[in-house]
Amino acid sequence: MGNKSSPELTLSFLLITALCLEAVHIRSRPYKSIDKMNWTEARLYCQSHYVDLATWNTVKKGALAEYFTEHGVSQVWIGLHRDPEKDSVWKWINIKTGEGVSGDDLSHSSDWADKHPKSHCAVIGDDQMWHSTHCSKKNYVYCSEGDRITYHKVDLTWYGASQYCQDMNGNLTTITKTITSYFESSGWIGLYRQAGHTWSWIGNLSFNYSDWAPGEPVTEDCGLFDPVTEEWYSTACSEELQPLCFKDNLMVVNENKTWEEALSYCRNMTTSDFNYDILSPHYSDYSYLRERIYSRATTDEVWIGLRFLGGKWWLVSGEELNQEMLPECPSQWKHCGTLSKHDTNNWITRDCSERRNFICYRDYNKGGNQKL
Repeated sequence: MGNKSSPELTLSFLLITALCLEAVHIRSRPYKSIDKMNWTEARLYCQSHYVDLATWNTVKKGALAEYFTEHGVSQVWIGLHRDPEKDSVWKWINIKTGEGVSGDDLSHSSDWADKHPKSHCAVIGDDQMWHSTHCSKKNYVYCSEGDRITYHKVDLTWYGASQYCQDMNGNLTTITKTITSYFESSGWIGLYRQAGHTWSWIGNLSFNYSDWAPGEPVTEDCGLFDPVTEEWYSTACSEELQPLCFKDNLMVVNENKTWEEALSYCRNMTTSDFNYDILSPHYSDYSYLRERIYSRATTDEVWIGLRFLGGKWWLVSGEELNQEMLPECPSQWKHCGTLSKHDTNNWITRDCSERRNFICYRDYNKGGNQKL
């Protein structure tokens, strides 16, 4: 099936393209809710009203200072979470799928207030009750060898204490009944929690008995940002804070249209404040765009502003193309370009009469409102 453009459409397209010579820039802006909510609610709120919780991959940290000052923002939720599969690892949320976390390990980032986010381990307090604390803190140690519990006045982290007890031919103490008479003072016991999981004893013993102090245990799996210190803090996900969301100037349209219909759809949204057009992406934006369309587009590929006309490939934005990267004489009327939601670093040429989703792009109309 073919899609032969009329001379009028071709001429109109070329004239409009010639007038659109400004570069296309994908812009992201932060937004916050008036209401406070826990981290899970915050993420759902951002996904419903914007794109997602903000990450340093989607908003510029340096640009936040002005926003926070203007809006009087205090501590806010950001898209930072402990990896449920590995307790010592922190990652950004997965924008691509809208679920879970992905990317590099951020646990050693200099953005942390204490330079090292902590995991959760249990210590016997001076009150002879259990308290949850950071595993990297140093405490004395309770070791067990069979039924015998010994107290060791050596300052060790929880992991160091575990190895210390093993070197003594034992293990960190596990407690399955009330035996407070054994405990002289504060010290590590063999109880720990991995992110997203329940508390467990060393050796995977059943966790049936507990002696937590009031208000315990406290677990810190979610990340917040403090604009005063400009640093990250780990805190309990049940804490209620305002979410920091982000929104960009893209619109993924879940309507299946031909390329020309998609072009008209986008341009017909233009107002006195904003110009709209079908997106003409840069190569540098492809990774982000694939994440944006992966769970939001209902077709595997989406139309972009790439068109073959008059024996040459054009971008709607008017920017120059590397013609060598595109077929010199496209066959079977594959005169229009798409972007795949799957791993590919290039555009794909398709028959313009095929129907699929597309991406509209919004930019400021000169003299109009300068807010996204």
